Amino acid sequence: MMKENRTVKNVRKKKRRKKRYALKFCLLVLICAGIYFALHIDYFDVDGIAVVGNKEISDGEILKLSELKEGDNLFDVHPFLVQRKIKKNLYIEDVNVNRKLPCKVEIIVSERSGKAQLTFGKKYVVTDNEGMVLEISGEEKKATLIEGVEVTEAELKKTVKVKDTDTWSKAMELIRITEENDLYFKKVKIEGDNVSAYVFDKLVCKGKYDDVVDNIQNDALKAVVFDLYQKGTEAGVINIGSNNYCSFTP
Repeated sequence: MMKENRTVKNVRKKKRRKKRYALKFCLLVLICAGIYFALHIDYFDVDGIAVVGNKEISDGEILKLSELKEGDNLFDVHPFLVQRKIKKNLYIEDVNVNRKLPCKVEIIVSERSGKAQLTFGKKYVVTDNEGMVLEISGEEKKATLIEGVEVTEAELKKTVKVKDTDTWSKAMELIRITEENDLYFKKVKIEGDNVSAYVFDKLVCKGKYDDVVDNIQNDALKAVVFDLYQKGTEAGVINIGSNNYCSFTP
């Protein structure tokens, strides 16, 4: 008899426990539903998306990549997923997406720049400073064209492979030094120790590699280029020698 009473009591306890669990579950569902609907009222609809840090890539291109639009709910914006979408553009080095309560989104980007380009058949291979391929295009881009270096393999997101690695390394070092000293060459050709670096299509700097580097770093070349620019001169030869020597021949 006592065993039967204990069994009945245990059954009743289990039923009460199940009811409590069911009640707690229902309350949890109601609370979650309440939070969800509270967060999805019009008050949290995105009414402004700011893009910060971009110089080369337009706001429109970044917004298109993000797939964000005004009217989206702020809490449906998943920063990590948006960042992955934007970084499909290889010119984007890093991106942060911040939700700003109650209805703003901020996209902060840092960009890679195309520093050099090489011809590859009828295509142009654009790379960053490290030689990583950012773009393979049928049109010439705004990046220093390196002539005389043969591309053997080019694949997006991978380092370009070239036949003459020594010349390629010299060219990339020259581009880096030029950028650091606020100069830009439209085209560079290195043959052995000789350099031809084009400021414009018909204005070329010629000299030995080490002399060209020295004259860039000590600003002697910049002074000559700036003077010619002020005069509107876009054709001729800037001869570069040792000991800060630069002379212009029309």
